Amino acid sequence: MGGAVYIDTCVIVSYVDEADPNHERAVRLVEGLGGERFVSMLSLAELASVYSRAGLGEPLPLAVYSVRAVGARVAGLDFNKVLREAFERAPALKLRTLDLLHLVACRAAGCEEFATLDAGIAGRADAVSRELGVRVVTAV
Repeated sequence: MGGAVYIDTCVIVSYVDEADPNHERAVRLVEGLGGERFVSMLSLAELASVYSRAGLGEPLPLAVYSVRAVGARVAGLDFNKVLREAFERAPALKLRTLDLLHLVACRAAGCEEFATLDAGIAGRADAVSRELGVRVVTAV
């Protein structure tokens, strides 16, 4: 794997939580990634939400720590453009809203790959490649 890669939130959560059932898969996936690693502000918001709902103290710093733990940085994106493109691509991609937004953010950030453990996204990898020019990568 090479080129810039956008890391899905589910990978980050599984990577930092050693008790997560997908922890080892996430570690293998993250360790196999080459190139620059990115997330978006959507990722930080989603992580803060996950940590808040789990009752973890300091969810905002924990979200920032989690992004750093996987070696990623936050891409500066215009989310009005991301939302507009997600709206336009929704019929072709047929994904859940957050998945669609992350994939469009991936493209907007100039990433060539999208690292995920999400079976729904992996199952739509051909459509994602065709519509967005982004390669979905995952770990078994």
